Amino acid sequence: MLARGDPQLPGARQAEVVGDLPAAERAYEAELKARPSAAAWQRLGLVRHLQNKFDAAIPALREAVRLDPSLWTSHLFLGICLYRTNQFAAALSSLEQADRLAKGSPPGREEVDYWLGATRIALKQPLAGLQSLERLLARNPKHVAALELAVRTYSGLGSALWNEVAERQFESAPGYEVHGQALESEGNLEGALEAYRQSKTLNPRRAGPGMSIGRLLLRQGKALESLAALREELSLAPADPETSYYAGLAAIQMGRYAEAAPLIETAARWARRYPEAPLALAQVYLALRDPAKAIGAARRAVDAAPRSPAAHELLVAALEQAGQKEDLAQEQRRWQEQARK
Repeated sequence: MLARGDPQLPGARQAEVVGDLPAAERAYEAELKARPSAAAWQRLGLVRHLQNKFDAAIPALREAVRLDPSLWTSHLFLGICLYRTNQFAAALSSLEQADRLAKGSPPGREEVDYWLGATRIALKQPLAGLQSLERLLARNPKHVAALELAVRTYSGLGSALWNEVAERQFESAPGYEVHGQALESEGNLEGALEAYRQSKTLNPRRAGPGMSIGRLLLRQGKALESLAALREELSLAPADPETSYYAGLAAIQMGRYAEAAPLIETAARWARRYPEAPLALAQVYLALRDPAKAIGAARRAVDAAPRSPAAHELLVAALEQAGQKEDLAQEQRRWQEQARK
């Protein structure tokens, strides 16, 4: 949101690039004394916001929207700062203005919906707040903050809310998915599975709940049903790494290693997000008696986690299967040196 490339503010720009926000704040303050503008007030407010100086950011952002009421990002961050200082009614007014001005889906649109939801929930308007969160989740089903907030809200409201929801016909595919998340967080796996299935029934072409259904079925030991659900999900979201990972695990449980290999390969491309995927892939290729590919997967696991005993043991097993004595000795030396560090 910060205008790092503004040629009129070289000191502030350089300070932002190196992460010196106090220096950027001073540079904007000096600029405003010489050439006040809505854009400069906005940048000052954002720099203060980034330093959690919400009280100080509020007057700067208010001045920005006074000079240029069309700056929807200033309305957004003003609303966030007001929320952070517990001025929820004023925050809602600013956020609703940002909502009206942010037409379409520009960058930051998700922030508008998230903070509208959070503010309405803070004002004891949970249903309205959840509607805002559902709009966000309809576009981005994996928005972590929105999912967590919605889960907490549904959990807090409990069964009384759901009776009211049913009366108002507030049912929707995203709503049931979030409800499933809430039930799963409480350990109610059967209830969560039913909620995810209801979400799937309401919108069969929506990606998201199918992965959760397959994941829970796998936890219940129903590998065949799990794989069927996850295969269907992959038809909606091809090559999704999380869905591919769980589908691969389901295939492994059934001993279908050839089927599991390309699925786990997809997940292993995202090793930082799914560090267990290269480990599983190495095991799959060892089972398929393909030591060359097992070595490659095991090395990826070692690169991702050099201190992992599991990654080390899998690489050793793959090298032994391939008969690569020199590489095996090198890996053993690496492991011994790692242990001494």
